[in-house]
Amino acid sequence: MSESDLQAIELRLAETGSELAPAVEAAQYARMIHAAEPEDPAEERAMAGFVEAFSDCAEAWESLSAPDRAIRLTGLSAQLEALERCGLFAHWGTVTRRFAVPGQDAVDLPVAIVTISRTGGPTARILLPGEMGVGGEGGGTIH
Repeated sequence: MSESDLQAIELRLAETGSELAPAVEAAQYARMIHAAEPEDPAEERAMAGFVEAFSDCAEAWESLSAPDRAIRLTGLSAQLEALERCGLFAHWGTVTRRFAVPGQDAVDLPVAIVTISRTGGPTARILLPGEMGVGGEGGGTIH
């Protein structure tokens, strides 16, 4: 894949769980979560707790009532605070990407992108391919 096939995506710093609602909604379809390598057990626990809470929220999102969604987003706020206590920060964004599925027509899906790093700036940039594969060689990891 050449660099010209990649698009710069700007992610926003997540300061509260409610800010993550668009990412949670997109994550029902596809999500990419990239976390920095933990430096100690506390960082590892904070990262795992956030990823688990985010994923659980996305998996249940469609079936939750509005009050239950608010409760889950409040839980994500607590997980963001746990990350921050370790000097870690989550950035998020959503994009629509075309997924090439072997043996089927390509499909456009929303994708949630979440990073966990030691950079606490208001934005972060990543490079993402315009079309993504599902499974097989060359396919990215989709959680």
